[in-house]
Amino acid sequence: MEKILNFSEPFVTAEQISYTHNYQVDQKSIIINIDLDPIEIEELELPALKSVICANTMIEKVTNMIVITVANEEYLGMNPLIDREIIKNSWSHIYDLFNKSHLQHTPLWRSEKERIGRLELNLWYAPAGTHCGLHNMHDFQEVHTQIFGIGRMQKFRENNIDTLYQEVYMSPGYTHEPLYNIRGKYPWHQYYADTDCIWLAIEQHPA
Repeated sequence: MEKILNFSEPFVTAEQISYTHNYQVDQKSIIINIDLDPIEIEELELPALKSVICANTMIEKVTNMIVITVANEEYLGMNPLIDREIIKNSWSHIYDLFNKSHLQHTPLWRSEKERIGRLELNLWYAPAGTHCGLHNMHDFQEVHTQIFGIGRMQKFRENNIDTLYQEVYMSPGYTHEPLYNIRGKYPWHQYYADTDCIWLAIEQHPA
């Protein structure tokens, strides 16, 4: 089965591919495994909620994965091609979503969401230099996959950017390790955009 996800745009296409054999990946694409079992891609075993960039590749057996392709290969560099007018006119601003005063002037937008079983997926966009907002509360667990640009996932000891103690650089095609601990507790954390960035949030909601 092939399904175009509802946050696809002319500059970034997202598809769910499920229960398929001999799936051909021609164009350079980000593959994200959203099944519990690994996917075999050439000599690689791709675990659950991990990602890789592929091209000219046949995947013999697919249970459930996301394939993201972009309008051109500039997404691998520092100046990605992003249609900001589409984003600002049709995506939701962070303040409209969460109505918190400190987010009112944060240049951060979210696409529509797509629900796949227990997962909810959506894209985020932030221009270069954006602090996307410290927080430590979620009613779900999530990871992020970088689509365009270079950013960072950052951890803090307190609700203060001066208490940074760890960060992970995000480049296109990379999915970070979970930020929460074995009890599902999050530290204070945020996404920071070094360049103009788009990333995919993969939320795991309770059954």
